[in-house]
Amino acid sequence: MIAMVFAWSTNEISKKTVTIYSTNFTLNTAACKHFENVQYVLLGVDKENNLLGIKPVDKTAIDEGIYPSDQLHRISIGKSYGRVSNKNFIENLAREYHLDLSDKQGLKYPANFDVVHQILTVNL
Repeated sequence: MIAMVFAWSTNEISKKTVTIYSTNFTLNTAACKHFENVQYVLLGVDKENNLLGIKPVDKTAIDEGIYPSDQLHRISIGKSYGRVSNKNFIENLAREYHLDLSDKQGLKYPANFDVVHQILTVNL
């Protein structure tokens, strides 16, 4: 009998991906699932661990004023993507992490959703 060793293919559709462009972050369909019922997010950087964080902010948190309004960033959810625009934040991120965003293709990063902290993270 032949010993079979398969290298199983991953399902690219189910992988969460964030693409960084010069003016926005685009989330693929799998990453958007955590943002379906929100209109705003928080954007942050964990410099110690080199992580970009995108945290969904629900209506209750907004109504209760948990986060200052100047920290809220609108997320637009389409049929197959989500988009957060903030050119200034991205310029600072690109400078800090030496990201070359001159290419119109953007930079794609795998993302993970931290269920405990409710944050989509991207390892920069």
